[in-house]
Amino acid sequence: MRSLFLTSVCLFSLIVFMPSSGSAQTGAAAVPPTEISAELGTCSALITVTGADSKPIYNAKVTTRIRYGLLGVKKLDLETFTSAAGQVKIVKLPEVPKKPVYIYVSKDDKLEMVEFMPDVHCNATFDVVLK
Repeated sequence: MRSLFLTSVCLFSLIVFMPSSGSAQTGAAAVPPTEISAELGTCSALITVTGADSKPIYNAKVTTRIRYGLLGVKKLDLETFTSAAGQVKIVKLPEVPKKPVYIYVSKDDKLEMVEFMPDVHCNATFDVVLK
């Protein structure tokens, strides 16, 4: 009878103290950004999309066209959607693009555009507010 009581006390102690381990993460910071790769270089662009209320926008469409090759005749179109944290990371972009790189962010009837200049800032971060 006494061993059953001790087992119950130990089990109860584990249940009570287990949640305070601190290993669980909560909130938007726990969600990694959606990542897409151009496979053309070493630069990257991290885009964070929020609404007018400063809350992250999930599933906003992010598109861009990369021109590369001799005289920029080759084209690579990239398209993805933001994560629950409202983020997209475009990696392995060319260091010196043949034409300007414009990144378009849209959701419903809202559209914003940012210009990425990897020759000026190779690993850029953009905050886009869709209004």
